[in-house]
Amino acid sequence: MKQYRVPEIMDSSTISPGSHYRALAGLESINRWSHSASIVWREIEPLVEPGKSLRVLDVATGAGDVPIALWRRAQAYNVRMEIDACDKSSTALEYARHKAQQHSASIRFFPCDILTQPVVQSYDIVVSSLFLHHLDAATAALVLHRLSTITRKRLIINDLRRSNTGWILAFGAGCVLRSRVVCVDGPRSVRAAYTIREVIELAARAGLPAAQVEPRFPFRFIMTWSRT
Repeated sequence: MKQYRVPEIMDSSTISPGSHYRALAGLESINRWSHSASIVWREIEPLVEPGKSLRVLDVATGAGDVPIALWRRAQAYNVRMEIDACDKSSTALEYARHKAQQHSASIRFFPCDILTQPVVQSYDIVVSSLFLHHLDAATAALVLHRLSTITRKRLIINDLRRSNTGWILAFGAGCVLRSRVVCVDGPRSVRAAYTIREVIELAARAGLPAAQVEPRFPFRFIMTWSRT
């Protein structure tokens, strides 16, 4: 499948809050089905040290479900973890804060467009899920480089892999969830996503040639880069 990128409905400034909320709920369900948080947690777990705290930042957090799930996992395993999450959308942040309150999750959400605004703090671990496919190659490489500069230990990127089967599954998921936004944006996201080879090339362009890129089920990839 050839890569093709068109604007997604959720990225539109004219989307209504109600439609945006329903789309975020749909993406939350998709992340839960595809075990996004577990994919990320497996890359965090080796960095856990008894008695030491980890500072984590989730970039372009969307529904906030990944950092909430990480916080709950940390609580279950008695891991000391301080989690921040950012997004450029005020609607997404409002939704994420509400969800965090429901789970009594201690997460600091703040507005930030990583494309135009610097993150002034550094973190042990920087995470981003389902964001890279929104960006063209030049911008994606720039963002990877920018995120690496605020990473003290490990950068973790979790995203879609472009494939025909993934496109079909994304279309079916949108229909099952009965969300027009997810039904339209899901297949568009898969069509805009990168292959494993392309992500490796992006990492090299970002100055991260030691980054590891591996496939994950279902039709995801995980990119990790460690400062050490």
